Amino acid sequence: MINTWWFNITVHLVLSVIFIHAYKLATKRSENDGALAIILQALGGLITILFIPLFKIQFPANIKTYLFLGTACIFYAIAERLFVIARRGLAVSTYSILEQTLTIFLIILGLLFFNERLVINKIIGTLFVIIGNIIVLFKKGKFKFSKYTIVGLLGNLSLAIACVIDVGISDQFNLPIYVSITLIVPAFMTFLVDKIKLSDIINDVKRGNKRAILLVGATWGLMMLTRIRAYLFGSITTIAPITSITTVLNVLVAYFVLKEKDSLPRKLLAALFVVFGIVLINI
Repeated sequence: MINTWWFNITVHLVLSVIFIHAYKLATKRSENDGALAIILQALGGLITILFIPLFKIQFPANIKTYLFLGTACIFYAIAERLFVIARRGLAVSTYSILEQTLTIFLIILGLLFFNERLVINKIIGTLFVIIGNIIVLFKKGKFKFSKYTIVGLLGNLSLAIACVIDVGISDQFNLPIYVSITLIVPAFMTFLVDKIKLSDIINDVKRGNKRAILLVGATWGLMMLTRIRAYLFGSITTIAPITSITTVLNVLVAYFVLKEKDSLPRKLLAALFVVFGIVLINI
């Protein structure tokens, strides 16, 4: 059962919902975005290391693979640094819908670098995803296109580039080691580039929501593991549309748990547009 796509995608969906809501809670007490990004990524990477014995120990022999991985880590670091800012400023339900623009960026990069064919279902599906995001940003007769929206879009673009760079290399590693690298190395990069002090990290942990921080750390690595395993055991056309269900789940959970009760019908309509669009893209 563990080695089936439906088991892994089910676990992934549950972990994704917990992750995005815990992440939002973690940002509320944090005063240093860079420090918080480091704490959460490093914790996620360290917890993932515990699962190394459950997978085959293997490493690629080709040095180019490590160069690609290093480049991907740079874009992962940029993406996660931007995501902290976006998650702080946007409602969970709004961020969850905006997050699906990653699919659009992946399609564009696929066309540019992998010579993939642009077929009608992908065009229509992309339009549905765009419409869904327009609906969620349209409030009281005008657009609420904030700086957090722009930061979130840039984060998704950076994440899409990282995904394209490291596509096909994860199966050459012990999977938990691979996931740990893509979390811990970007955290270290943020530490150096943002010139974060150790005292900043300690203070952010002290004042932070420790339960939320632990939940993010515990779910992050496992969420990535189960997603990758789902793709290993199932087809992209099956898995990708199912993962988009998190959009609707997050809107509902944000309504009942985080009390984000503004414009629920509009957010649900936007979420349904996004889910339907991603289903069309992956047919």
